[in-house]
Amino acid sequence: MPYLRIDCVGPVEPGTKRRLLVETAQLFADLIESDIARVRTLVHELPADSFAVGGVPCSDSAVQAPYITLDLFEGRPDEQHRSLCEQVPRLVAEILDCPVEGIRLRINEVFPGGWSIGGVQASVKRRAEIDARAA
Repeated sequence: MPYLRIDCVGPVEPGTKRRLLVETAQLFADLIESDIARVRTLVHELPADSFAVGGVPCSDSAVQAPYITLDLFEGRPDEQHRSLCEQVPRLVAEILDCPVEGIRLRINEVFPGGWSIGGVQASVKRRAEIDARAA
């Protein structure tokens, strides 16, 4: 289920995009102690005239200010959230060569009954893991 989306001003060079996809997925999996095969990653390139920071279109400022969204099942410990909030933006800043101060990250906690894996509710398919995390 873990899903990571990076919205950033494009175009992003193919090698840089590959690094974003590969390295952020590995870090995400490591920090939440998940099998990387479950992680889905998306780099969403926005036209510079379609993204603004402080009301100024990036086409006018050349600012790269990525917005990162992480979707996780609810119930993860605060320490994992803290690590994600600290480490994922640092890695993205390094890869995109932009200031970490301009990066925003949001964690969405998803109710397992509202997520499907292969046509089966996650609350059923991942029941043992969800129960273990709650214990």
